[in-house]
Amino acid sequence: MVNKILTKDYVSQEILDTISHMQRSDQEVPDLTSVKIEQLTEDFLFEWTEVGNFTADFSRSVAYFLTEQFKMMSDER
Repeated sequence: MVNKILTKDYVSQEILDTISHMQRSDQEVPDLTSVKIEQLTEDFLFEWTEVGNFTADFSRSVAYFLTEQFKMMSDER
């Protein structure tokens, strides 16, 4: 993934794949609308573009991002 331009579709699919993996691993995943998934995609793309470590493991970065986002979402309830 290094040196490639990330598309919104690619990141969205990676987020969906990661959520699926988290659910299969019995991790807590909140109910998400398509609008929320799109927002997560845009937020991740912004963070990755602005402050991302382009040598980092992309899939792990997505998983960490989602874990942190889900924690914040559960704290808001």
